[in-house]
Amino acid sequence: MGLWEQLEDDEKIVLYAIGALDQPLRSKLKIQKILFLVVNVFEDLNDLLRYEPHLMGPYSERIDYLLSDLERLGLVSISGSSYFLTGKGQEVFKNLKPKKELSEIIDDFKAFLNDLSDNEVMTFIYTFYPKYTSESTKWDELKENRVDYANRLLLKGKVSFHKAAQMANLDAQDYADLLKRSNIKWRAQ
Repeated sequence: MGLWEQLEDDEKIVLYAIGALDQPLRSKLKIQKILFLVVNVFEDLNDLLRYEPHLMGPYSERIDYLLSDLERLGLVSISGSSYFLTGKGQEVFKNLKPKKELSEIIDDFKAFLNDLSDNEVMTFIYTFYPKYTSESTKWDELKENRVDYANRLLLKGKVSFHKAAQMANLDAQDYADLLKRSNIKWRAQ
């Protein structure tokens, strides 16, 4: 029996998220938030990962445990703040066969979040999942710069104009006026 067959479903999901798109995950916060977004699409996974409000937004203690376990098994390594699959982890990854919908969603969320700053990620999460701000130590600080984070995500093509306006906490007309005053060109020319 291969190691990949011995892994629990939640371990496989975390391992798949780290290996998806053949690029490392750039911080523990991003692992937490990518899988939080996945859980919001596949609600049955919430029983496995159990997210709750925490100091840095939605948090699953289970994911921290799984990351340590995967590292102990020699499947994951940490360099700086990035999480990589080891050679052994890549072999196991090749044998993972998640449902097509799950793998596509993980790939999409990883592509969406992995090149954002942690503050951009948290501003996005707090804006669209406000119940997770209750324990936050960062939200008040992030709110002060939310227009800047919204503009960055808009210019990177990560969010639509209307989502950026929501992140900026402005109605569409006020946000359009702000972009114009700031000489920010966001529409395709």
